[in-house]
Amino acid sequence: MTWEAFLAILTLSMVTGAAPEQRCMYDDVIQYLNISSEKPPPLRTIPKKNWKDPLKVEIQFILMSILSVTEKLQTVTVYFLVTMKWENVFATWNPQDFCNVSELVLPVDTFWSPYLIILEQVHEEKSLSRPFLSITHNGIVSTTQQHHVTIACNLEMHKFPFDTQTCSITLFSINHRDIILWSNQTTDEVTKTSQLIHLTSGEWKFTNINITKHEEFLAITYEISMKRRPILYILNLIFPSCALYLLDMTILFSSSSYEDKISFQLSLIIGESVLALILNDIIPTSSDDPPIIVMFFIGIFVLMTMGILETCLLMQLKKKPLHPILKAIKLLRCRKQARTTSGNLLSGQGDSLTEMARRQEESRDSSPLGKGNTELPMLTERINAEKQQIGTQAELQECESALLILDKVLYCSHFLLSLLFSIIVIVQWSSVMRTKCRF
Repeated sequence: MTWEAFLAILTLSMVTGAAPEQRCMYDDVIQYLNISSEKPPPLRTIPKKNWKDPLKVEIQFILMSILSVTEKLQTVTVYFLVTMKWENVFATWNPQDFCNVSELVLPVDTFWSPYLIILEQVHEEKSLSRPFLSITHNGIVSTTQQHHVTIACNLEMHKFPFDTQTCSITLFSINHRDIILWSNQTTDEVTKTSQLIHLTSGEWKFTNINITKHEEFLAITYEISMKRRPILYILNLIFPSCALYLLDMTILFSSSSYEDKISFQLSLIIGESVLALILNDIIPTSSDDPPIIVMFFIGIFVLMTMGILETCLLMQLKKKPLHPILKAIKLLRCRKQARTTSGNLLSGQGDSLTEMARRQEESRDSSPLGKGNTELPMLTERINAEKQQIGTQAELQECESALLILDKVLYCSHFLLSLLFSIIVIVQWSSVMRTKCRF
């Protein structure tokens, strides 16, 4: 009985054949797809059955970092990732035939993959490796490309350093007739994802990424909005400039000599020139709309120069008290009152001298030796000289008074002009900050 059972099992195995060997290795799938490394890959063309039908490639964009912004050259260097997905109808298999192997990771040159072009790119892209792609059993191929590129961007510097810039990255394929680029990402999704994965926290912070699809060009544009963190420029440029100008105003209104004022003011202008050179290395050389900070520096230079000119004018007028300018100011004063006061003073002193001369003349006539006395002409000359000296002193006093009035007028006008300039700059930058907050 046992021998008969053994013969029956042996006969059955010979009839049905041996049990099939299971294929559970990745190499089995590669052999099935005929893409082994021993043979040249046969699937290097665009994977579509009908050449008239374009291949749809899905794009997913993630901004990783804003590396640098060069205002002089109007360029921005960014680092971002682009994930592409498309269907390869010639690379499919049944997972059940391969122990449920449903996905493979292969070298990127195993199959055809899209080649993307960045429209705004100005420098050669740094080579970043993307050695692999993944493919699923139903033919969905995906790969992620790393891009470290420098792009051209129209930077508006009018609101510097409180500016917000918008730069574009346009992706399209060289095979635009055979490929359709599309994206199912929304603006909120790509913005939140990029903010979550953003690597750097430097001078610039991106606030929003807007997606624009160009159906006529079969391209996708990502508009990156970014705002500048202005604290560094406030501490290095704006605050020192304000401090130097306040020192200039303090020296201008101080009681120091005019020579000392001029030397201090020239030193402050030299310090302001150093700050202007720093700003010149940042701002582009050509701009249709001058930045507010440039107008701020120009205004400070003009006011400082006006302060030096005012001090030089007052110093020259002090050395020449009978200058025509002082005489003109003296005429603008209450001329009648000043002259009446001077006339009373001269008439009083003249009467006293005349009375003295009269008494001396009477004593000379009464004296027997008075006939040939020569003191009277000398006394008359003395009276005339004293009258002329008194008139000159009065005129000098009036000129000094006019100089003080001119000094006060110039300083007050300088202060009012500085106040007006400060109000204009504050209003301009306040409007910029309100716009920035609304954004």
